[in-house]
Amino acid sequence: MSIAAILLLGLVLALVLFDAISQFRKNRRGLVVEIAVFLGGAFFIVFPERATELAHLVGIGRGVDFMMYPIVIWLTRESLLTRRRRLEDAERITCLTRELALVTARYQKASPPTAEVESVAGH
Repeated sequence: MSIAAILLLGLVLALVLFDAISQFRKNRRGLVVEIAVFLGGAFFIVFPERATELAHLVGIGRGVDFMMYPIVIWLTRESLLTRRRRLEDAERITCLTRELALVTARYQKASPPTAEVESVAGH
């Protein structure tokens, strides 16, 4: 096994340990999927010829290409989904802010100004 393979395995192990510690209580299902994917990646780091054999079975020339195509597609998908979620969150925040402004304006119009209402409206 080469030094590069050992370093890559160390990186995979460090990422899995970090995510296991930080995400254990938050997203167990995601953590299990991540560990499975990283174990698959570790397998292909240790046995790169297996990736080449699988690539040839499906008509792709190199094992690296066999690994990279799905990764690039997955990362593009995640990027697009994250962008969409961020835009949806921004739209929700905008709607909530508008509603809060309308409610505050109605409340101020309906009741005479007091120090409490002025402090709420000012902040």
